Amino acid sequence: MDKLEDNNLFIYRQNIAILQYLIEKGVNMAKKKKPQEQVLKFDTIRPFGPTIMRGKMPDFITEMLDKKATEMLTDEKLSKEFDHSGNLAGNVKQEVRFPQDWMNTEEFMPMVQLIGEMVKNYISIPPASETIKPEFVGKMVIESMWAVSQWSGDFNPFHIHEGQLSGVCYLRVPPSLPDEYAKEDHYPTVGDICWFNGQAATFSGHKHQESPKVGDIFLFPNWLAHGVYPFRTPNEESRSVSFNLHLIKKEEPKPLDN
Repeated sequence: MDKLEDNNLFIYRQNIAILQYLIEKGVNMAKKKKPQEQVLKFDTIRPFGPTIMRGKMPDFITEMLDKKATEMLTDEKLSKEFDHSGNLAGNVKQEVRFPQDWMNTEEFMPMVQLIGEMVKNYISIPPASETIKPEFVGKMVIESMWAVSQWSGDFNPFHIHEGQLSGVCYLRVPPSLPDEYAKEDHYPTVGDICWFNGQAATFSGHKHQESPKVGDIFLFPNWLAHGVYPFRTPNEESRSVSFNLHLIKKEEPKPLDN
């Protein structure tokens, strides 16, 4: 073997050693370094349909409303003067409107502030925020508010309201409702409030049902059909307060005179 062949063999063996070293190093690095995992991300788009907002009233507001409702419902003169049943769909024992002058008092102001904060949040989320934004609202007007006293067998058929936004809050809930619920072996509804919209379709809901608790407050579009199912236990009351709101657009600034 001549000198040239010796050199070629040496270079060949050297290349083999380098290649083997790189392969082993690559394998070890691959063992140490795991492949980067790709995180899957999804966005939910809900551009259609109405929104129902649920909140919880502070106890002192619930008690304030219940005290006023008791005064209106139990006073024979007031219950007749402010009887609101002729304007409503409910098949219930009593429905009385709260006096407007009381709704302008300092005592009632926390309720105004609560509803105002709820409305602000409501119109800040889509799809409501696509139709009206908080910065365009100049004033909120409570057009009407009334107490509903529901007893055994009473119910509220499906209906809509006036105004733009409507709400309902709960002051008293019959303690027997859980027991009645347990007796309904399928599709329990006793005492529940239920909203309907659209039609039944795959991947799309058409109703929402709630079993209200004391202090619950709901806000929804006035045109959203809703109703309240009856309960059976005698001598127990479900008491709620409903209201209608109107939002007034902020006035455009007047142009400056030159």
